[in-house]
Amino acid sequence: MSLRRVEIGGLVAAFAAGAALTPGALSSDAGRVLVIFLGLVAASLLPTITHLINSMTASGRSVHNLRRLEVEIQAAMDALFLMFGAVGVSVAALVSLSIEPASLLSEIPYLTDQILPRIGQALVVAPVALVLWRVGQIPAILRRTLKVRYESALEEAKTKLADKAPDTGAMRQSFPTHPDFGKVISLQDLQSKDG
Repeated sequence: MSLRRVEIGGLVAAFAAGAALTPGALSSDAGRVLVIFLGLVAASLLPTITHLINSMTASGRSVHNLRRLEVEIQAAMDALFLMFGAVGVSVAALVSLSIEPASLLSEIPYLTDQILPRIGQALVVAPVALVLWRVGQIPAILRRTLKVRYESALEEAKTKLADKAPDTGAMRQSFPTHPDFGKVISLQDLQSKDG
């Protein structure tokens, strides 16, 4: 799934905002809360992916509906795996921020106290911004997939109902009418028979 221009612009802005943060801003309580949030997002993505994979069955679906469902599931999987990858990048960057840099790197001016922490924070903030931007897609993905499955089930039910319904000839044989049913009789003829 490709990123739209708006998302690329947002990622660049989020990367710049993360780099502009004071070094160490994400290393304390904010980092722990962020890890919990990212863990919850990742934990919600995996069952959603499993649910989508399990929804691709052929039972009773037309070829057209199977193709529609496959397109929806592919788009959903792309979006969910992109979000899962963004969560992974953010967590890896948070872990790298918590690791003490090698002593050799400390000899280079500004590298370990300014440059690397700012890059790490930018690598945390940009993917988190992408996840927040795309998290609203999960309910929309599930609704679209449910709609395709509903239409398939409705089509299957209509087909089964049509297959089980007897034809009109069988219905007429099941409920025969008397030969005189609907016959027009003159009132005078009826009175003359009674008289």
